Amino acid sequence: MRIDSHQHFWHFDPVRDSWITDQMEVIRRDFLPQDLEFILQRNEIDGCIAVQADQSPSETEFLVRLAHQHPF
Repeated sequence: MRIDSHQHFWHFDPVRDSWITDQMEVIRRDFLPQDLEFILQRNEIDGCIAVQADQSPSETEFLVRLAHQHPF
């Protein structure tokens, strides 16, 4: 079994994520499991460990919901 040991998922928020500047445009967007699924499959990776992008109870709830919705 192969696992990606560090993955962030988020809904981009320009206020909360103000540290993501215009020069970082490649990550100035939402990143969700559907963005990663094909890459995991193509590279024969069986799953991933989601790491909080924000330290808050709502972030934890968001990641738990994603974990219940996606098999990897």
